[in-house]
This record gives sequence, C-alpha cells and structure tokens, in this order.
Amino acid sequence: MIFVGNFIQDEKGLRVGFIHHKPFDEKDGLGKTEEELLQIGALVDEIPEPEQKDGKIPVMYYDPENNKIYYEYEDKPLTPEERITQLEQALLELTMLLGGGN
Repeated sequence: MIFVGNFIQDEKGLRVGFIHHKPFDEKDGLGKTEEELLQIGALVDEIPEPEQKDGKIPVMYYDPENNKIYYEYEDKPLTPEERITQLEQALLELTMLLGGGN
C-alpha cells in the first residue's frame, strides 16, 4: 500500500501533496495504524506513471470515489532563458510594427 495525503482542493480535484511508499514499515514508516492514516489521507495500491507531454508537467490528483491516482497536465513554466528569448522576440516584433526596424 502507498499512502497519499496533504490533499489540496482546487478546481480540478484533490491535488496530492504527500506520498509515502512504505507507510507501515517498522523503520521508515509513519508510525500510524491504517485507520489513523485513512483519517488524514488515503491508501492506494499503485501510482501510475504520468504520460510525457511536450511543454506540460504532470500534477498528481486523487479520486476518492475510485480510490485512484490520476494526472492533470499543466503548462510547463518557462526557464529564464526561454522567457528572455520570448521577450526579445516580442520586443523585436513591436519594434518592427512601430517602424523601428529600418
């Protein structure tokens, strides 16, 4: 069993904020019973691998009706270099529109 918790409710569902792969392990576990864990989170059998989508990052969500994990995909934030390139391109386009490209 895998424990998921620290859910954050948003417009898409229950976003997973914490994962523990060995919640009942004597050494590395959470030190709680199954009942205690179910009061603060959920126990799932597996966590599927997210799909790889260009320009997107997977965000893990929990479906309490089916006791399953699923992913929503959000736009990947631009790196500082990508942002600079995007801004330079926009500035160049504006300059050309204003006739400053002569």
